[in-house]
Amino acid sequence: KTHDNFIYGALGAIATIPPILLVVAASAMPEGLERGQFIVHGCGVILAVLATALVLRAAFAFGFSMALKMAASAESNYSVTA
Repeated sequence: KTHDNFIYGALGAIATIPPILLVVAASAMPEGLERGQFIVHGCGVILAVLATALVLRAAFAFGFSMALKMAASAESNYSVTA
C-alpha cells in the first residue's frame, strides 16, 4: 500500500464519522437556536479540517517536502535582525 491510500481513507473517515457524531450530539440537545448553531458551526469545523487537509496534501504533492529541505539546509542560512 502507498501513503495515498491511507490519506484518502483517512479523509473519507473524517468526511463520514464526525457528521454522524455531530447529529448524535445535537439530538441530545433541546430544540432551538442553540441546536441549529451547534450543527452549523460543527459542519463548518469539519469542512475547515477537510479543506486544510486537502490543501496540505496538494502542497506536499507539489514539493512541500522540497521546500522544507531547502529551509532546513545550510545554504539557506538567513539571519533576522531587529
